[in-house]
Amino acid sequence: MFSDYRQRLVNELKEELEAAVNISCEDLASQIRSIGFTCSMCGKCCRRSCGDNRVFLTSSDIRSLQDCSLDDAVIPMLPDMPDMPDVSFADALHEYARELEVDSQGRYHTFGWMLKRKANGNCSFIGEDGSNRCGIYGSRPMLCGTYPFYIECGKLLTSECEGLGKPISDEDAVLLAKGLLDRYVTELKDTVLLYEKFEANDGSSPNIPSSKSSSDVDEVIFVVHDHNGNSEFAIKLNQ
Repeated sequence: MFSDYRQRLVNELKEELEAAVNISCEDLASQIRSIGFTCSMCGKCCRRSCGDNRVFLTSSDIRSLQDCSLDDAVIPMLPDMPDMPDVSFADALHEYARELEVDSQGRYHTFGWMLKRKANGNCSFIGEDGSNRCGIYGSRPMLCGTYPFYIECGKLLTSECEGLGKPISDEDAVLLAKGLLDRYVTELKDTVLLYEKFEANDGSSPNIPSSKSSSDVDEVIFVVHDHNGNSEFAIKLNQ
């Protein structure tokens, strides 16, 4: 049953969405020009050693990656696991599983999808030759294309980035503003659908540790809750 609380959340999101479509792209571009931004190609936003570099994917991002035959780059949203070179993915997942809900079947429940990362935590598509070039630049996710800017509750905000404060052209500011608005609206629509289609698992209970060691488990099953409803996703271990 769709709870009253969830209905209130949906109604609030729809109100925010209605306000979002009325945000002026010109005003947003003006704010961006005032702040200033030029990417320095430092690659810090793509590397785990510089902080949480998880890239949350919108429904539009997922379609774009699948159209480019990069659907294997899409994985369930995971807790931010730092670079642990001497620890297997299975053990790292077990360590951070307290941040996820595990049901009676041993399936991990999570919300949404993220871009796959390398074993060292860096983005799977950043060049390791020193150039820091993106291997999927033309199909990069909305978050990447609009970083370090984001919109929250209708307000323009920024993440930490050494490129802030540098000059930006009028044309680039407008393109960035359009990308930000598209991302903001898409994220709101996705979240509304998530709440509307969410189905709780009756047999779930939080923070149930696995009774098996990582060497005894071949794969981990995730139940991903997103704009499409619920779906299962398996991650192979010990390969």
